Amino acid sequence: MNYYDAIVIGGGPAGCETARLLAEKGYKVMVAEEHRKIGEPIQCAGLVSLRTLQAATISVGIIINQIKGAFIHSPGGEVLSIRDREAYAFVIDRTEFDRKLSERAQCAGAEILTGVRASVGEFLPYEASVRLKADGGETTVKTRLLIGADGANSRVARRINAPGAEDVIRMYAAEVELECLEKDMVHIFLGREIAPGWFGWVIPVDEKHARVGIGVSGGDKHPLFYFKRMMNAHSGVFKGMNIVRGTGGVVPIGLPSKIYSERTMLVGDAACQTKPISGGGLYLGLLGAGLCAKVAAQALSKGDLSSEFLSQYQRLWEREMGDEIQTALAHRNIFLTMSDKEMDVLIHFFRHPLWQSIISRYGDIDYPSRLAGILSFAGPWAEKFFLVGCRKILRYCSTVRA
Repeated sequence: MNYYDAIVIGGGPAGCETARLLAEKGYKVMVAEEHRKIGEPIQCAGLVSLRTLQAATISVGIIINQIKGAFIHSPGGEVLSIRDREAYAFVIDRTEFDRKLSERAQCAGAEILTGVRASVGEFLPYEASVRLKADGGETTVKTRLLIGADGANSRVARRINAPGAEDVIRMYAAEVELECLEKDMVHIFLGREIAPGWFGWVIPVDEKHARVGIGVSGGDKHPLFYFKRMMNAHSGVFKGMNIVRGTGGVVPIGLPSKIYSERTMLVGDAACQTKPISGGGLYLGLLGAGLCAKVAAQALSKGDLSSEFLSQYQRLWEREMGDEIQTALAHRNIFLTMSDKEMDVLIHFFRHPLWQSIISRYGDIDYPSRLAGILSFAGPWAEKFFLVGCRKILRYCSTVRA
């Protein structure tokens, strides 16, 4: 029976990067990916920052387009245009990005299995068993450490009864043929009727192609329903669009209180390592992979895979990103209370040149709460903070009196 120091379930960026970092330290590592090809199907818009590319140390051959600004469409038709001289984000070939990370993990010594469905078996005093099911049959392997990098619907997370996400965003997205008159500008669409609890987007790939999608928080209909509604509401933007390939997916939002257990760690979407405002997970997933691998290597070296020792990972993650995520969640909760009319007022307010320059200067897709904190001083947004803060105080007082 094959025996590993660590088995990573899930061959996405976070999983492969964790595997690479452990393999480079000489540990025997296997990655089990259920899909037949790494990077497929695509379930990501592939819009990343320079910081993300630097964290992955990959840039050659994957950048398709550069983005310098955005058109933000309010529910009532207001449009806020923000443009910078320099690129603030990059459209990448997401499939190639994933494959490069996988190949790098293999070069470091990690074993990559594709088309394999992994399920957690028994946890014994010194090891855990994992069942691997493929077309060729089923086999069982053993490992000292199990790492769940298997996405928002993580079976590993369920196996260890990890706390669920605070919210789950359901998405429909597509690669489309679409005339993009300004290929360096993305479109963002807001509105309770169009994208309840989230937003829609158009990300140009080139002058004739784009990645289009929408996210929904709650809502009683499939995201595709809202996708079509968005197209109808903004027919000028979507004129002549032809869908080449559609996809779906979910993004977990939150800061779970436990992303580890006995002989087990979670990373990437399985650990809710995503941005609460935009849903992006590549940068945070790579950051989480580094922290996960650091603690995992120490645990393997000491032979201590206890829950107590692995809890260092939780502390490191919260120290690195806890404040950012909590602040972003607070701003998101304010956004969820806004009516379409209030969104219209806010977008109109931010069209003032002063606020446009502030947004352009402080916008950061990896740390959006920095800009959100500054914008919270804007009249309409500040009023929402004041009202929500008063409600919290009143609820606390009523609880104390009770």
